[in-house]
Amino acid sequence: MFLLLLVLTTAVSLLPGVTAQFVRTLNTTRCPIKFYGTNYNTLFINITNGRAALCFKGQFVNGEPNDCLIVYRAEANRGNTGVNANSVTTSNSLFLENLPTLTGISTCFVRVRLRNNNNNNLIIIVFRQFGDQQAVRFNLEDTSNPVERAFTLLNGVEMDSFNLTGSTPFFEDLSGCRYKDVFYYPNTTTCDSQGNFIHCNATAHLDAIPQINDYCVQGAICTVTGSTIIDYSDNSTSVDDRCAYTLFSNSSVYVVGVFKERRRKDVMFLDRVVIELLEYDYVIQLGPGVKVLVNNTYVNVSSVVEEHEGLDLHQDQTGVTVTIYQSDYNITVFFNGDTAQILLTHPWMLAETEKNITENSDGLCVNSSVALSVMKSNDFSSAGCEMQYSEPADESINCTTVTEHCQVLNGYDFTDCHTVIDPKPYISACNYTLCHYPDVDGLRCEFLEAYAHACSLKQDHMLDDWRKDANCPAPQAFCNDTRCVDHEFCADGINGQINCFCRAIFASDFRSNDTLGDPAVCMNNTGSITLVGCLLEEKGFRYTDLHLNDDSCGGYRDMDHMVTFNFSNSNACGTVVTANDSVVVYKNSVTGLNTSEIVANFDEFHVNFSCYHNQPDVQSVRFRIKDNSVFQQVVSESWNYTLKMTVYEDDRHTQPVTLDTEIQLNQRVWVELMTEGLDDNLVYLVTNSCWATNSSLPNEGLRYDLISDGCPSPVEPSVNVMYNGVAVSNSFSFNMFYFTGGNYEVYLHCKVELCPNQSGDCQPSCGGAAKRRRRAARSEYVDESPALISMSWSN
Repeated sequence: MFLLLLVLTTAVSLLPGVTAQFVRTLNTTRCPIKFYGTNYNTLFINITNGRAALCFKGQFVNGEPNDCLIVYRAEANRGNTGVNANSVTTSNSLFLENLPTLTGISTCFVRVRLRNNNNNNLIIIVFRQFGDQQAVRFNLEDTSNPVERAFTLLNGVEMDSFNLTGSTPFFEDLSGCRYKDVFYYPNTTTCDSQGNFIHCNATAHLDAIPQINDYCVQGAICTVTGSTIIDYSDNSTSVDDRCAYTLFSNSSVYVVGVFKERRRKDVMFLDRVVIELLEYDYVIQLGPGVKVLVNNTYVNVSSVVEEHEGLDLHQDQTGVTVTIYQSDYNITVFFNGDTAQILLTHPWMLAETEKNITENSDGLCVNSSVALSVMKSNDFSSAGCEMQYSEPADESINCTTVTEHCQVLNGYDFTDCHTVIDPKPYISACNYTLCHYPDVDGLRCEFLEAYAHACSLKQDHMLDDWRKDANCPAPQAFCNDTRCVDHEFCADGINGQINCFCRAIFASDFRSNDTLGDPAVCMNNTGSITLVGCLLEEKGFRYTDLHLNDDSCGGYRDMDHMVTFNFSNSNACGTVVTANDSVVVYKNSVTGLNTSEIVANFDEFHVNFSCYHNQPDVQSVRFRIKDNSVFQQVVSESWNYTLKMTVYEDDRHTQPVTLDTEIQLNQRVWVELMTEGLDDNLVYLVTNSCWATNSSLPNEGLRYDLISDGCPSPVEPSVNVMYNGVAVSNSFSFNMFYFTGGNYEVYLHCKVELCPNQSGDCQPSCGGAAKRRRRAARSEYVDESPALISMSWSN
């Protein structure tokens, strides 16, 4: 009686507000129940409102991990239990007939009856163990009200579900193996995530061999990132040309990596991966931009695994995965636009298995020390790809800082992976690339991501914390859904969007000649000019925003992303035609659309081209600052001082703008207002307002405010005011612009005054509505006539 009361009290405390109608703890030591591979000597039974929970780790509590059989049976609120261990062999035949996988003889059983208020049996549940196997039988005594649902829980997670209807007994196999609390179905042979060899045979007998002498291998992995190939033995080599090389091959599969340059001619990157399945006559190309071509046809790969003959295709936000099924092992190729990883796996991959696979395979992933020329793939290499280039070192690269960054892979965040995969070749690949190539295009995180993903493939363990510490975003396929052509590569543009940029070798002639395309083509009073689309992208222009003199004459972009503008006799497109000494001259311009109503913070595009029959001419218009500083002598009552305004290219005011300096529109400039001859113990300089006009007179023409009441004007978000009212000098910065609809003349005017610093209220307050207070009484040092200083710039 005390035991029953204790159990009831426990049940009530575990299930607040619910009173169990039947609670029983049954000792099954004489007939243990082997539930999904684990023997239990106690059965905890709880019947509450038509739900019977038969559990093995304790009374059922919703949401808590437990091993249970749950049966829903309307009207069930009572129970009856029993253990029969008297060498009972009856009913064995029914189990064996209905579950052919069972073997041997069962000599005992555990029985649980679910009953209603009238003490009538509703369902009988019988557990029988057959050696290492376990089975359960359900008998419905009252079929007028069928069971709603029955299912099993393993550690609180639903495993198997079944419906019980009719009067026919229902049998369920609950066999399996467990090792270190992980469940394995019968007929399973594998290696777990810690490298332990697991074998659960057909009769649910477990053989487990702990990790000893690399007995289990969690897959052999090869990583290709940047220009570096890290083979299955963690050795590496780097590619220094633009050819294609065999990464892995055997009698039926051929995996090739194609390398190309990006912003520099002398640094290569993996551009795409080609997979040939000789048996099925497939040629699959991955990239650039993680595009998938199957036999030269683009296919849309979804997040749902697509099954094809001999392979599966899968794509998510991190990249594309191709799994190729071989007779004795599988090949998985992952590509995210930057990095490729080729994983070899076997149902139970032992060290000897990996050795056999690699001995019968070839490629740089198998042995990276082989000469590159031996592994060159002529089928996928372009003509002249062996040519190598050199360029001056990039002085912006600090290799010491790069090395410190790459050493993050040796840090605490990656400790869990160090015993699984060696970080040294990944650190070397990181150093090799980032010491020769600028830190752009996401390269800062590429090598860290490659190592983390290799680790996840080897041990099925995702590392996440490192991204926050390394300031790296979540993994995402590089330039996903952006399609670039062969002479382009994909990267982040100046507008924050993904764009296609020119590869360095392709663009070198255009850049050396300071042109954006080919010379104009002129024939029979017609003309055309072709511009390079990726050069336009680098300048921040969309080809759809450009047109000829007649804005209805836009450009046509072909499959190679070359943009052509045409005019002819039938459609002059604003072309000006003149004749001089029997020479017919055609003149037109490619210009950019200007959609701003007052000011434009974007470069103006203007390319003139002329046709002198077969003598084309392409010119570009550039903008320069006309005046970079203004001096004005101010005489004000009792003292003299000099006010100077200077424009700089940098925030440290070390690079003053001269007449020869080219300032691009939307480029940030810094303006310093400095005085000489003032005593900063007595007065401070306050810039009250600065504004731009298209007239040399400060109060005529169009006006655009930059500073108002000593604070940045709300109409121009790029303005930043510094040190205003705290010294005898101050400065501000803004992004260069021009007035639309005029002659591009822009004049800058600033109004300043002197403020006695003893007042304590010289500094404007820009954080709220309150502004600097005006003093009622004027000090002898107050400037009676505030200075007005102007400057101008134009094209």
